Amino acid sequence: MMQLNVTQTLTHSLRLLIPTTVDVNQPIDTSHLVRQINQDLCQLCGGTLCKQHRGYYQSDELGVVEEVIYEIEVWTTDFGLKQAQQLLEGWMTRILVELRQESVLLAIDGTVQLWELSQKQSSSPNQLSQRLDQRLGQNRFGRSLAGSV
Repeated sequence: MMQLNVTQTLTHSLRLLIPTTVDVNQPIDTSHLVRQINQDLCQLCGGTLCKQHRGYYQSDELGVVEEVIYEIEVWTTDFGLKQAQQLLEGWMTRILVELRQESVLLAIDGTVQLWELSQKQSSSPNQLSQRLDQRLGQNRFGRSLAGSV
């Protein structure tokens, strides 16, 4: 008789949105970036889910702008989330710089954040690193978890 067993519990989810425009509404092919992020996350976490959506946002210059958005989602462990940290920082920077975006959306465990590049230099540790460390050290009720990374 075969028995069904849980082999791993994936306690964290990451979602990253990738636009397909630059300079507010000029279409650009971002498939290379979407492919690279999916490949990197597959190597870290075993697999991804990549969805294509139609997104809308309010532009100060042009009013309501419509574009195709790719959403990459992955579920992972504490260790996988920690490993993805540097890659996430690099991807968000690439999206902001190469695609000339004002902000980039990152969701970790259902908490959604908009990130921007700042000209201000800081001597404090990286904000993403601090937020991931906080996330890994607490459960969903905000209490510290024993043995967390």
